[in-house]
Amino acid sequence: MSLIRKEITKGVFLNVLDTPKFKTNYLSLAFAAPLSKETVSLNALLPLILTRGTRKLPTMEKMSIALDTLYASTLNTRCFKKGEIQFVGFNLGILNNSYAPDGCDIFGGTLDILHDVVFDPYLENGAFSEKYLETEKKNLCDRIASQINNKNSYAVTRANEEMCKGEAYGISSLGYPEDISAVTAPELYSHYRKLLKEARVEIFFVGEYSCNIEEKIKSALCFEPRELVPLKTDVIRRAGDIKEVNDPQAVTQAKLTLGFRTGKVLSDGDYYKFVMFNDIFGSSPTSKLFMNVREKLSLCYYCRSIPEPQKGVMLVAAGIEAKNKKTAYDEILKQLSDIAEGNITDEEMLSARSSILNSYRELSDSPESIESWYLGRMLAGMDDSPEMAAEQIKTVTKEDVADIARNITLDTVYFMEPTLTEEAENE
Repeated sequence: MSLIRKEITKGVFLNVLDTPKFKTNYLSLAFAAPLSKETVSLNALLPLILTRGTRKLPTMEKMSIALDTLYASTLNTRCFKKGEIQFVGFNLGILNNSYAPDGCDIFGGTLDILHDVVFDPYLENGAFSEKYLETEKKNLCDRIASQINNKNSYAVTRANEEMCKGEAYGISSLGYPEDISAVTAPELYSHYRKLLKEARVEIFFVGEYSCNIEEKIKSALCFEPRELVPLKTDVIRRAGDIKEVNDPQAVTQAKLTLGFRTGKVLSDGDYYKFVMFNDIFGSSPTSKLFMNVREKLSLCYYCRSIPEPQKGVMLVAAGIEAKNKKTAYDEILKQLSDIAEGNITDEEMLSARSSILNSYRELSDSPESIESWYLGRMLAGMDDSPEMAAEQIKTVTKEDVADIARNITLDTVYFMEPTLTEEAENE
């Protein structure tokens, strides 16, 4: 499966992955903008307020009914970051027209709704509804606040923030409660108009494609031409002095998260060597971190490595007993050192290669995974398919993996220190 990329209007790109594999076509639209503290909260709010209603369908109930009549088409909001770029917009699930027994143009009807969401939203007095906005501000603030409830992912988020403090990557793609609460309806509407005219637009289609579908997309999503805003991620190849952050929290299980600068990013062209390293080090059930730190030494409840290919950072996240902090820390670094010294078995290489190749094959099972793959590639100036990447994985040697490990440097040690006993947490 290969990507067909077209600039349908200056600054507006249509990315097509033509496949007969799915009965439901997948369509997404995202505004892409540099991560910025000044705009991140406005961007995060925007898709939420746009899906509250349109001029023709002024309530969520009416929008839901309209989608249901189109064979239960779905319209969801999205807000995420890749590297130092924020993406906000929508994705849709649309049953292929060929499965409609009554000849209904499901795709065209759903596109009409998306058009109105993007270009003709519900307004009051020339701006977004104050009532709708207040509801969505609260919902977004609640979502941000709820992140602390999942301590595993919260520790990863906090480690990222601390490691990349002062860098755009350290900015949360969901925004900040204090900024969200201060947003007014006229301010958000003004920002929407600016984004609509100036932001780069990425549209993805995954499904059975035709000239008819392309014309419908061009007609419904008719943006004005815009100048391309540079989308780039600043990369720090090597860490400086190690930062240590101690964060007391009302938990019983400690979280140790180590932040590394990998020295490699996707756009380097040989990132596939890092992919092999990462699987051997900590991203699979046969990795060194899992087999040694967790299974053999029982130093943690979980231990895994989490890379970010655009930014060139990697976190190692572990849930541990507080008393095991130093031992777990030392052992994690020992496993990295072992790889750097070339202590890699044939079995580890074979297992990692098999794991990666299988994950590449599984990408085609999900439209969202396919989109994520090609979006990341597009940002890196690449267009290789999973099949092409698989051929590169087959060429990686032990020395390649060891060389990757030798260039990885520790930047930040984040420790979520437990302040509760098990009895207190249960209470």
